[in-house]
Amino acid sequence: MSSRRSYGLLPTAYCLLVVGGVALAVRLAFGFRAPPFVTNDSLSYLLPGFDLARGFDFAPILKRPPLYPLFVGGVIALFGEELRVLTLVQHGLGVVTALCACGIGRLVFGPPAGLLAGLTTALSGPLIVTEQYLMSETLFGAILTGAVLAFLLGIRGRHPHLGWFALTGLLLGLAALTRPVAQAVLILLLTSLPFLLPRRRPTLVAGAVLVGCFVLTILPWMARNLAVQGTFAVAGGLGEGLAVRTIRYDQQFDFRDPPGSEADRLLGRARRIYRDEAADGSAFALARRLRDELGVTELQADTLMRRIALDALWARPAYYLQGTAEMFVRTLIGRPVRLRQDWTPWRNIVWEPRVDHLLPAPTPAEERQFTTAEWLASLYDPARPPYPIVLPVLLAIGALSGLTRRHRPALMLAALVLGLLLAGAALIGIEWRYRYPLDPLINVIAAGGLVQLAAGILSAARQTRPRARPRLREAA
Repeated sequence: MSSRRSYGLLPTAYCLLVVGGVALAVRLAFGFRAPPFVTNDSLSYLLPGFDLARGFDFAPILKRPPLYPLFVGGVIALFGEELRVLTLVQHGLGVVTALCACGIGRLVFGPPAGLLAGLTTALSGPLIVTEQYLMSETLFGAILTGAVLAFLLGIRGRHPHLGWFALTGLLLGLAALTRPVAQAVLILLLTSLPFLLPRRRPTLVAGAVLVGCFVLTILPWMARNLAVQGTFAVAGGLGEGLAVRTIRYDQQFDFRDPPGSEADRLLGRARRIYRDEAADGSAFALARRLRDELGVTELQADTLMRRIALDALWARPAYYLQGTAEMFVRTLIGRPVRLRQDWTPWRNIVWEPRVDHLLPAPTPAEERQFTTAEWLASLYDPARPPYPIVLPVLLAIGALSGLTRRHRPALMLAALVLGLLLAGAALIGIEWRYRYPLDPLINVIAAGGLVQLAAGILSAARQTRPRARPRLREAA
Protein backbone atom coordinates (compact mmCIF):
# COMPACT_ATOMS: atom_id res chain seq x y z
CA MET A 1 0.00 0.00 0.00
CA SER A 2 1.38 3.40 -0.93
CA SER A 3 2.15 5.99 1.70
CA ARG A 4 -0.52 8.31 0.29
CA ARG A 5 -3.17 5.64 0.59
CA SER A 6 -2.10 4.82 4.13
CA TYR A 7 -2.28 8.50 5.04
CA GLY A 8 -5.87 8.61 3.73
CA LEU A 9 -6.92 5.44 5.54
CA LEU A 10 -5.50 6.13 8.98
CA PRO A 11 -7.36 9.41 9.66
CA THR A 12 -10.59 7.74 8.56
CA ALA A 13 -10.00 4.81 10.91
CA TYR A 14 -9.11 7.14 13.78
CA CYS A 15 -12.23 9.27 13.24
CA LEU A 16 -14.49 6.23 13.14
CA LEU A 17 -12.84 4.84 16.25
CA VAL A 18 -13.34 8.09 18.17
CA VAL A 19 -16.95 8.55 17.04
CA GLY A 20 -17.85 4.91 17.62
CA GLY A 21 -16.18 4.85 21.03
CA VAL A 22 -17.93 8.01 22.23
CA ALA A 23 -21.30 6.88 20.88
CA LEU A 24 -21.01 3.45 22.50
CA ALA A 25 -19.82 4.77 25.86
CA VAL A 26 -22.58 7.36 26.21
CA ARG A 27 -25.28 4.92 25.13
CA LEU A 28 -24.19 2.18 27.49
CA ALA A 29 -24.01 4.69 30.34
CA PHE A 30 -27.54 5.87 29.58
CA GLY A 31 -29.08 2.52 28.62
CA PHE A 32 -28.17 0.80 31.90
CA ARG A 33 -29.65 3.67 33.92
CA ALA A 34 -33.04 4.12 32.21
CA PRO A 35 -36.11 1.92 31.76
CA PRO A 36 -37.53 1.28 28.28
CA PHE A 37 -39.82 4.10 27.17
CA VAL A 38 -43.23 3.49 25.58
CA THR A 39 -46.11 5.47 24.07
CA ASN A 40 -49.64 4.56 23.09
CA ASP A 41 -48.29 3.55 19.66
CA SER A 42 -45.76 1.07 21.05
CA LEU A 43 -48.23 -1.78 21.49
CA SER A 44 -49.12 -1.85 17.78
CA TYR A 45 -45.44 -2.57 17.04
CA LEU A 46 -44.90 -4.99 19.91
CA LEU A 47 -47.89 -7.28 19.42
CA PRO A 48 -47.09 -8.52 15.88
CA GLY A 49 -43.43 -9.05 16.80
CA PHE A 50 -44.31 -10.83 20.03
CA ASP A 51 -46.77 -13.11 18.23
CA LEU A 52 -44.18 -13.91 15.58
CA ALA A 53 -41.58 -14.82 18.22
CA ARG A 54 -44.17 -17.11 19.85
CA GLY A 55 -44.87 -18.87 16.55
CA PHE A 56 -48.22 -17.24 15.78
CA ASP A 57 -49.34 -15.34 12.67
CA PHE A 58 -47.61 -12.08 11.82
CA ALA A 59 -50.41 -9.55 11.30
CA PRO A 60 -49.53 -5.86 11.85
CA ILE A 61 -52.35 -3.36 11.50
CA LEU A 62 -52.81 -1.54 8.20
CA LYS A 63 -50.90 1.61 9.10
CA ARG A 64 -47.85 -0.29 10.42
CA PRO A 65 -45.21 -1.36 7.89
CA PRO A 66 -43.64 -4.72 8.74
CA LEU A 67 -39.94 -4.14 9.36
CA TYR A 68 -39.93 -2.74 12.89
CA PRO A 69 -42.37 -5.40 14.23
CA LEU A 70 -40.13 -7.99 12.54
CA PHE A 71 -37.12 -6.39 14.24
CA VAL A 72 -38.88 -6.54 17.63
CA GLY A 73 -39.87 -10.15 17.07
CA GLY A 74 -36.34 -11.10 16.08
CA VAL A 75 -34.84 -9.53 19.21
CA ILE A 76 -37.42 -11.26 21.44
CA ALA A 77 -36.80 -14.60 19.73
CA LEU A 78 -33.01 -14.29 20.15
CA PHE A 79 -32.72 -12.70 23.59
CA GLY A 80 -36.01 -13.38 25.36
CA GLU A 81 -38.96 -11.33 26.57
CA GLU A 82 -37.14 -8.34 28.02
CA LEU A 83 -37.55 -4.89 26.49
CA ARG A 84 -34.35 -3.62 28.11
CA VAL A 85 -32.41 -5.89 25.77
CA LEU A 86 -34.34 -4.42 22.84
CA THR A 87 -33.31 -0.90 23.84
CA LEU A 88 -29.66 -1.96 24.09
CA VAL A 89 -29.84 -3.35 20.55
CA GLN A 90 -31.36 -0.06 19.44
CA HIS A 91 -28.49 1.81 21.07
CA GLY A 92 -26.21 -0.33 18.92
CA LEU A 93 -28.09 0.98 15.89
CA GLY A 94 -27.46 4.47 17.27
CA VAL A 95 -23.71 3.80 17.15
CA VAL A 96 -24.07 2.73 13.51
CA THR A 97 -26.01 5.92 12.79
CA ALA A 98 -23.24 8.08 14.30
CA LEU A 99 -20.63 6.28 12.17
CA CYS A 100 -22.74 6.82 9.04
CA ALA A 101 -23.09 10.52 9.89
CA CYS A 102 -19.31 10.72 10.18
CA GLY A 103 -18.92 9.09 6.78
CA ILE A 104 -21.48 11.38 5.13
CA GLY A 105 -19.80 14.45 6.58
CA ARG A 106 -16.38 13.35 5.30
CA LEU A 107 -17.70 12.71 1.80
CA VAL A 108 -19.59 16.00 1.50
CA PHE A 109 -17.50 18.48 3.50
CA GLY A 110 -14.22 16.75 4.42
CA PRO A 111 -12.68 15.06 7.50
CA PRO A 112 -13.18 17.88 10.07
CA ALA A 113 -16.89 18.15 9.30
CA GLY A 114 -17.21 14.37 9.34
CA LEU A 115 -15.67 14.14 12.79
CA LEU A 116 -17.87 16.95 14.11
CA ALA A 117 -21.04 15.48 12.58
CA GLY A 118 -20.23 12.07 14.02
CA LEU A 119 -19.57 13.45 17.51
CA THR A 120 -22.72 15.59 17.63
CA THR A 121 -24.73 12.56 16.54
CA ALA A 122 -22.94 10.40 19.11
CA LEU A 123 -23.75 12.87 21.91
CA SER A 124 -27.24 13.89 20.74
CA GLY A 125 -29.66 13.70 23.66
CA PRO A 126 -32.80 13.45 21.48
CA LEU A 127 -31.31 10.51 19.58
CA ILE A 128 -30.20 8.71 22.74
CA VAL A 129 -33.65 9.12 24.30
CA THR A 130 -35.36 8.02 21.07
CA GLU A 131 -33.28 4.83 21.07
CA GLN A 132 -34.75 4.03 24.49
CA TYR A 133 -38.29 4.04 23.02
CA LEU A 134 -40.20 1.06 21.69
CA MET A 135 -40.81 2.94 18.44
CA SER A 136 -39.59 2.67 14.85
CA GLU A 137 -37.61 5.93 14.60
CA THR A 138 -34.24 4.44 15.62
CA LEU A 139 -34.38 1.66 13.03
CA PHE A 140 -35.61 4.06 10.37
CA GLY A 141 -32.89 6.60 11.14
CA ALA A 142 -30.10 4.01 10.95
CA ILE A 143 -31.34 2.66 7.61
CA LEU A 144 -31.89 6.16 6.19
CA THR A 145 -28.40 7.41 7.05
CA GLY A 146 -26.96 4.18 5.67
CA ALA A 147 -28.87 4.69 2.41
CA VAL A 148 -27.62 8.28 2.07
CA LEU A 149 -24.04 7.14 2.72
CA ALA A 150 -24.33 4.39 0.09
CA PHE A 151 -25.76 6.91 -2.41
CA LEU A 152 -22.86 9.31 -1.85
CA LEU A 153 -20.36 6.48 -2.30
CA GLY A 154 -22.13 5.61 -5.54
CA ILE A 155 -21.64 9.05 -7.09
CA ARG A 156 -17.93 9.29 -6.22
CA GLY A 157 -15.52 9.54 -9.11
CA ARG A 158 -16.20 9.96 -12.81
CA HIS A 159 -18.28 6.80 -13.17
CA PRO A 160 -21.14 5.65 -10.91
CA HIS A 161 -20.56 2.56 -8.78
CA LEU A 162 -23.64 0.46 -9.48
CA GLY A 163 -23.11 -1.78 -6.47
CA TRP A 164 -23.55 1.19 -4.16
CA PHE A 165 -26.71 2.23 -6.02
CA ALA A 166 -28.09 -1.29 -5.64
CA LEU A 167 -27.39 -1.09 -1.91
CA THR A 168 -29.06 2.34 -1.80
CA GLY A 169 -32.20 0.93 -3.39
CA LEU A 170 -32.23 -2.02 -0.99
CA LEU A 171 -31.80 0.22 2.06
CA LEU A 172 -34.43 2.69 0.88
CA GLY A 173 -36.81 -0.21 0.39
CA LEU A 174 -36.14 -1.37 3.94
CA ALA A 175 -36.62 2.21 5.14
CA ALA A 176 -39.99 2.35 3.36
CA LEU A 177 -40.93 -0.93 5.07
CA THR A 178 -40.17 0.85 8.34
CA ARG A 179 -41.78 4.21 7.58
CA PRO A 180 -43.51 4.81 4.21
CA VAL A 181 -42.21 8.39 3.99
CA ALA A 182 -38.96 6.89 2.66
CA GLN A 183 -40.73 6.66 -0.71
CA ALA A 184 -40.33 10.45 -0.89
CA VAL A 185 -36.59 10.04 -0.27
CA LEU A 186 -36.38 7.86 -3.38
CA ILE A 187 -37.92 10.66 -5.46
CA LEU A 188 -35.51 13.23 -4.00
CA LEU A 189 -32.45 11.09 -4.72
CA LEU A 190 -33.58 10.37 -8.28
CA THR A 191 -34.21 14.07 -8.86
CA SER A 192 -30.72 14.94 -7.66
CA LEU A 193 -28.91 12.36 -9.83
CA PRO A 194 -28.68 14.50 -13.02
CA PHE A 195 -27.00 17.27 -11.00
CA LEU A 196 -24.53 14.92 -9.31
CA LEU A 197 -23.48 12.67 -12.20
CA PRO A 198 -21.81 14.27 -15.23
CA ARG A 199 -23.33 12.25 -18.10
CA ARG A 200 -26.83 11.17 -19.09
CA ARG A 201 -26.26 7.46 -19.71
CA PRO A 202 -24.61 6.73 -16.32
CA THR A 203 -27.38 8.72 -14.67
CA LEU A 204 -30.10 6.61 -16.31
CA VAL A 205 -28.34 3.33 -15.50
CA ALA A 206 -27.74 4.31 -11.87
CA GLY A 207 -31.35 5.45 -11.47
CA ALA A 208 -32.66 2.22 -12.99
CA VAL A 209 -30.55 0.09 -10.64
CA LEU A 210 -31.66 2.13 -7.63
CA VAL A 211 -35.37 1.95 -8.53
CA GLY A 212 -35.18 -1.72 -9.44
CA CYS A 213 -33.69 -2.76 -6.10
CA PHE A 214 -36.15 -0.52 -4.25
CA VAL A 215 -39.15 -2.07 -6.01
CA LEU A 216 -37.90 -5.62 -5.51
CA THR A 217 -37.58 -4.92 -1.78
CA ILE A 218 -41.08 -3.51 -1.18
CA LEU A 219 -43.07 -5.45 -3.79
CA PRO A 220 -43.67 -8.67 -1.79
CA TRP A 221 -45.19 -6.78 1.15
CA MET A 222 -47.32 -4.63 -1.16
CA ALA A 223 -48.64 -7.81 -2.78
CA ARG A 224 -49.40 -9.20 0.68
CA ASN A 225 -51.33 -6.04 1.60
CA LEU A 226 -53.32 -6.29 -1.62
CA ALA A 227 -54.33 -9.84 -0.77
CA VAL A 228 -54.99 -9.26 2.95
CA GLN A 229 -55.96 -5.58 3.30
CA GLY A 230 -57.24 -4.82 -0.20
CA THR A 231 -54.71 -2.07 -0.97
CA PHE A 232 -51.55 -2.24 -3.08
CA ALA A 233 -49.41 -0.13 -0.76
CA VAL A 234 -46.63 -0.48 1.80
CA ALA A 235 -49.03 0.70 4.52
CA GLY A 236 -52.17 2.73 5.07
CA GLY A 237 -52.80 5.38 7.64
CA LEU A 238 -52.81 8.57 5.56
CA GLY A 239 -56.39 9.24 6.61
CA GLU A 240 -55.56 8.82 10.28
CA GLY A 241 -52.53 11.09 9.89
CA LEU A 242 -54.67 13.81 8.32
CA ALA A 243 -57.18 13.34 11.12
CA VAL A 244 -54.40 14.01 13.62
CA ARG A 245 -53.48 17.11 11.63
CA THR A 246 -57.03 18.49 11.64
CA ILE A 247 -58.35 17.62 15.10
CA ARG A 248 -55.33 17.50 17.43
CA TYR A 249 -53.56 20.70 16.44
CA ASP A 250 -56.26 22.76 14.75
CA GLN A 251 -59.81 23.19 16.02
CA GLN A 252 -61.10 25.66 13.42
CA PHE A 253 -61.82 23.31 10.54
CA ASP A 254 -65.40 22.58 9.50
CA PHE A 255 -66.22 18.88 9.09
CA ARG A 256 -69.77 19.29 7.82
CA ASP A 257 -70.81 18.36 4.27
CA PRO A 258 -69.40 20.86 1.74
CA PRO A 259 -72.06 22.95 -0.03
CA GLY A 260 -73.41 21.21 -3.11
CA SER A 261 -72.03 17.77 -2.20
CA GLU A 262 -74.10 14.69 -2.96
CA ALA A 263 -75.89 13.02 -0.09
CA ASP A 264 -74.03 9.93 1.15
CA ARG A 265 -75.53 8.32 4.21
CA LEU A 266 -72.36 6.48 5.29
CA LEU A 267 -70.20 9.56 4.76
CA GLY A 268 -72.71 11.73 6.63
CA ARG A 269 -72.61 9.41 9.65
CA ALA A 270 -68.82 9.41 9.49
CA ARG A 271 -68.80 13.22 9.49
CA ARG A 272 -70.93 13.30 12.63
CA ILE A 273 -68.54 10.92 14.41
CA TYR A 274 -65.61 13.02 13.16
CA ARG A 275 -67.14 16.17 14.64
CA ASP A 276 -67.80 14.41 17.95
CA GLU A 277 -64.20 13.23 18.29
CA ALA A 278 -62.65 16.50 17.10
CA ALA A 279 -63.21 18.06 20.52
CA ASP A 280 -61.18 15.29 22.21
CA GLY A 281 -58.42 15.33 19.59
CA SER A 282 -57.94 11.56 19.48
CA ALA A 283 -57.50 10.05 16.03
CA PHE A 284 -57.28 6.58 17.63
CA ALA A 285 -60.72 6.93 19.19
CA LEU A 286 -62.06 8.34 15.92
CA ALA A 287 -60.80 5.38 13.88
CA ARG A 288 -62.15 2.92 16.44
CA ARG A 289 -65.61 4.53 16.47
CA LEU A 290 -65.77 4.52 12.68
CA ARG A 291 -64.98 0.81 12.58
CA ASP A 292 -67.29 -0.13 15.45
CA GLU A 293 -70.31 2.07 14.72
CA LEU A 294 -70.25 1.95 10.93
CA GLY A 295 -69.06 -1.65 10.62
CA VAL A 296 -66.29 -0.76 8.16
CA THR A 297 -62.82 -2.22 7.70
CA GLU A 298 -59.53 -0.53 8.61
CA LEU A 299 -59.05 0.51 4.99
CA GLN A 300 -62.59 1.89 4.67
CA ALA A 301 -62.28 3.84 7.93
CA ASP A 302 -58.98 5.31 6.76
CA THR A 303 -60.55 6.27 3.43
CA LEU A 304 -63.44 8.03 5.19
CA MET A 305 -61.05 9.97 7.44
CA ARG A 306 -58.96 11.00 4.45
CA ARG A 307 -62.04 12.20 2.54
CA ILE A 308 -63.40 14.24 5.45
CA ALA A 309 -60.02 15.76 6.33
CA LEU A 310 -59.26 16.75 2.73
CA ASP A 311 -62.69 18.39 2.38
CA ALA A 312 -61.98 20.40 5.54
CA LEU A 313 -58.51 21.42 4.34
CA TRP A 314 -59.82 22.39 0.92
CA ALA A 315 -62.42 24.64 2.53
CA ARG A 316 -59.74 26.66 4.38
CA PRO A 317 -56.50 26.43 2.36
CA ALA A 318 -54.90 29.64 3.69
CA TYR A 319 -55.48 28.59 7.30
CA TYR A 320 -54.04 25.15 6.55
CA LEU A 321 -50.94 26.53 4.82
CA GLN A 322 -50.30 29.01 7.64
CA GLY A 323 -50.57 26.25 10.23
CA THR A 324 -48.31 23.98 8.20
CA ALA A 325 -45.64 26.69 7.96
CA GLU A 326 -45.75 27.31 11.72
CA MET A 327 -45.53 23.59 12.50
CA PHE A 328 -42.65 23.17 10.06
CA VAL A 329 -40.64 25.91 11.78
CA ARG A 330 -41.39 24.54 15.25
CA THR A 331 -40.38 21.03 14.22
CA LEU A 332 -37.17 22.31 12.62
CA ILE A 333 -36.23 24.15 15.83
CA GLY A 334 -37.13 21.11 17.93
CA ARG A 335 -38.16 20.61 21.54
CA PRO A 336 -35.73 20.20 24.45
CA VAL A 337 -35.42 16.75 25.98
CA ARG A 338 -37.88 16.26 28.85
CA LEU A 339 -36.56 13.09 30.38
CA ARG A 340 -38.96 12.92 33.31
CA GLN A 341 -41.86 12.98 30.88
CA ASP A 342 -40.26 10.15 28.89
CA TRP A 343 -39.31 8.28 32.06
CA THR A 344 -42.86 7.90 33.38
CA PRO A 345 -45.16 5.58 31.35
CA TRP A 346 -47.90 7.41 29.50
CA ARG A 347 -51.17 7.91 31.29
CA ASN A 348 -53.79 5.18 31.02
CA ILE A 349 -51.59 2.82 28.99
CA VAL A 350 -53.11 -0.65 29.10
CA TRP A 351 -51.51 -3.55 27.25
CA GLU A 352 -53.21 -6.80 26.30
CA PRO A 353 -52.85 -9.57 28.89
CA ARG A 354 -50.45 -11.66 26.81
CA VAL A 355 -47.85 -8.85 26.78
CA ASP A 356 -48.80 -7.03 29.97
CA HIS A 357 -45.75 -8.45 31.73
CA LEU A 358 -43.53 -6.56 29.27
CA LEU A 359 -44.94 -3.11 30.16
CA PRO A 360 -41.86 -1.40 31.62
CA ALA A 361 -41.62 0.66 34.78
CA PRO A 362 -38.53 2.23 36.40
CA THR A 363 -36.85 0.10 39.06
CA PRO A 364 -35.70 1.72 42.34
CA ALA A 365 -32.10 1.54 41.11
CA GLU A 366 -33.05 3.33 37.88
CA GLU A 367 -34.91 6.01 39.82
CA ARG A 368 -31.78 6.68 41.84
CA GLN A 369 -29.82 7.11 38.61
CA PHE A 370 -32.29 9.55 37.02
CA THR A 371 -30.13 12.64 37.60
CA THR A 372 -27.12 11.04 35.90
CA ALA A 373 -29.27 9.83 33.01
CA GLU A 374 -30.70 13.33 32.60
CA TRP A 375 -27.18 14.77 32.49
CA LEU A 376 -26.17 12.27 29.80
CA ALA A 377 -29.22 13.18 27.73
CA SER A 378 -28.31 16.88 27.93
CA LEU A 379 -24.69 16.62 26.73
CA TYR A 380 -25.85 17.92 23.35
CA ASP A 381 -29.46 19.02 22.91
CA PRO A 382 -29.94 21.05 19.70
CA ALA A 383 -33.20 22.53 21.00
CA ARG A 384 -31.57 24.21 24.01
CA PRO A 385 -29.99 27.69 23.82
CA PRO A 386 -27.88 28.81 22.10
CA TYR A 387 -28.34 26.11 19.45
CA PRO A 388 -31.79 27.25 18.17
CA ILE A 389 -30.13 30.54 17.19
CA VAL A 390 -26.81 29.16 15.95
CA LEU A 391 -27.98 26.04 14.09
CA PRO A 392 -30.22 27.77 11.48
CA VAL A 393 -27.28 29.98 10.49
CA LEU A 394 -24.93 27.00 10.18
CA LEU A 395 -27.57 25.02 8.28
CA ALA A 396 -27.99 27.87 5.81
CA ILE A 397 -24.22 28.17 5.28
CA GLY A 398 -23.83 24.41 4.90
CA ALA A 399 -26.72 24.13 2.44
CA LEU A 400 -25.59 27.12 0.36
CA SER A 401 -22.11 25.64 0.08
CA GLY A 402 -23.79 23.09 -2.16
CA LEU A 403 -23.91 25.77 -4.86
CA THR A 404 -20.21 25.05 -5.40
CA ARG A 405 -19.24 21.97 -7.38
CA ARG A 406 -17.10 20.59 -4.57
CA HIS A 407 -19.95 20.41 -2.03
CA ARG A 408 -22.90 19.92 -4.40
CA PRO A 409 -24.42 16.96 -2.46
CA ALA A 410 -25.09 19.39 0.42
CA LEU A 411 -28.07 20.74 -1.54
CA MET A 412 -29.47 17.22 -1.79
CA LEU A 413 -29.09 16.70 1.97
CA ALA A 414 -30.82 20.02 2.69
CA ALA A 415 -33.68 19.21 0.31
CA LEU A 416 -34.11 15.81 1.93
CA VAL A 417 -34.25 17.21 5.46
CA LEU A 418 -36.54 20.12 4.65
CA GLY A 419 -38.76 18.01 2.39
CA LEU A 420 -39.42 15.33 5.00
CA LEU A 421 -40.00 17.89 7.75
CA LEU A 422 -42.46 19.75 5.53
CA ALA A 423 -44.25 16.52 4.64
CA GLY A 424 -44.64 15.70 8.32
CA ALA A 425 -46.00 19.16 9.13
CA ALA A 426 -48.44 19.04 6.20
CA LEU A 427 -49.74 15.50 6.67
CA ILE A 428 -49.63 14.98 10.44
CA GLY A 429 -48.62 18.16 12.27
CA ILE A 430 -46.11 18.41 15.09
CA GLU A 431 -44.66 15.01 15.90
CA TRP A 432 -41.27 15.66 17.49
CA ARG A 433 -40.15 12.08 17.06
CA TYR A 434 -40.47 12.38 13.28
CA ARG A 435 -37.59 14.88 13.29
CA TYR A 436 -35.11 12.69 15.15
CA PRO A 437 -34.23 10.29 12.27
CA LEU A 438 -33.20 13.41 10.34
CA ASP A 439 -30.97 14.75 13.12
CA PRO A 440 -27.81 12.99 11.82
CA LEU A 441 -28.24 14.69 8.43
CA ILE A 442 -28.97 18.01 10.15
CA ASN A 443 -25.74 17.52 12.12
CA VAL A 444 -23.84 16.91 8.89
CA ILE A 445 -25.11 20.10 7.25
CA ALA A 446 -24.49 22.17 10.40
CA ALA A 447 -20.97 20.74 10.78
CA GLY A 448 -20.26 21.57 7.15
CA GLY A 449 -21.56 25.09 7.70
CA LEU A 450 -19.29 25.54 10.72
CA VAL A 451 -16.25 24.30 8.82
CA GLN A 452 -17.06 26.56 5.86
CA LEU A 453 -17.53 29.53 8.20
CA ALA A 454 -14.23 28.86 9.97
CA ALA A 455 -12.44 28.48 6.63
CA GLY A 456 -13.89 31.77 5.41
CA ILE A 457 -12.82 33.60 8.56
CA LEU A 458 -9.28 32.19 8.35
CA SER A 459 -9.05 33.09 4.67
CA ALA A 460 -10.20 36.65 5.35
CA ALA A 461 -7.71 36.95 8.21
CA ARG A 462 -4.85 35.88 5.95
CA GLN A 463 -5.82 38.40 3.29
CA THR A 464 -6.02 41.29 5.76
CA ARG A 465 -2.77 40.42 7.55
CA PRO A 466 -0.08 43.00 6.67
CA ARG A 467 2.73 41.54 4.65
CA ALA A 468 6.28 41.89 5.95
CA ARG A 469 8.41 44.30 3.91
CA PRO A 470 11.38 42.69 2.19
CA ARG A 471 14.71 43.66 3.66
CA LEU A 472 16.88 45.92 1.57
CA ARG A 473 20.14 44.42 0.53
CA GLU A 474 23.02 45.90 2.33
CA ALA A 475 25.54 47.62 0.14
CA ALA A 476 28.52 45.49 -0.47
